[in-house]
Amino acid sequence: MSVDYHRCYEALQLDPGASWEALRKQYKHLVQHCHPDRFHGDAEALGEVEANLRKLNAAYKVLSDYYKRHKRLPLDAASNHAGWKFQDTSELRQKSEQFQPARQWPVLKLPVSKWLVLAVPALLVILVISFLVFHSADEEEAPPTVGTAEAMAVHAGQEPTPETKSQALFGYGDAWMTVLKVQGEPASRTGDSWFYGKSRVDFRDGHVVGWVQKKGDPLHVRGKLPGESQSGKTHLIRLGDNKKRVLLIQGPPVMKSERRWGYGPSFIEFHNGKVVRWHSSVLRPLAVDKPDARKD
Repeated sequence: MSVDYHRCYEALQLDPGASWEALRKQYKHLVQHCHPDRFHGDAEALGEVEANLRKLNAAYKVLSDYYKRHKRLPLDAASNHAGWKFQDTSELRQKSEQFQPARQWPVLKLPVSKWLVLAVPALLVILVISFLVFHSADEEEAPPTVGTAEAMAVHAGQEPTPETKSQALFGYGDAWMTVLKVQGEPASRTGDSWFYGKSRVDFRDGHVVGWVQKKGDPLHVRGKLPGESQSGKTHLIRLGDNKKRVLLIQGPPVMKSERRWGYGPSFIEFHNGKVVRWHSSVLRPLAVDKPDARKD
């Protein structure tokens, strides 16, 4: 088995030559964005985050094990490797060879009950070792999480065609990992904004909440922002607006009552037909000027 250290660097968004301290800081930064507590209550988003968190942990473990053994990272500036593939010297392979059964076992004359006592622990040990070995291999060979034709073509080693490129888009409410895989690494980052030339993508709690697209620096986005008109002007819901205006800006609610309209984890409350309160979740943001507001 060989380890693709290049994929470990890609999973952690690191360039070859990064230091050990840079790797640790980047890992902590990414883990904070993928913490499951941020997505409690949304099974679909939680599943995606947990899958990415496992990839981050697997990549960090491979690189940290290498650093402990060699006191340097595999793709540091002092390395002189011809390619990206390296021989795997992890302890998992040594353990799997250690627990290989012998070709012949002497026949022991033991009662059936004693055979069971000896066999059950041995079977559990074999199952645990097998799970660790195959689970690690599956994570290394897992395809990209972005379900687009372009991502699948790149993973298969093929050059994306214009048709597949046109399908790789991100939109309002998507996670930062989706933007990274669709749009690529930003030229610079400032706070919760990523800059691609003169264009910009804005985030809130790791999810897209807006963008500014400039001529000459196109963004691969789909659709419009909530509340955006055909002319590109954005309209926001404000306290005191009536239900008709909310319907025009935000669209039909998923759940509807006289006092509350629900949009997934987000909602808007009314009193006498006027907006008095709302809660805008990062999983389904509302077209409002701030996440939470209440009219006292």
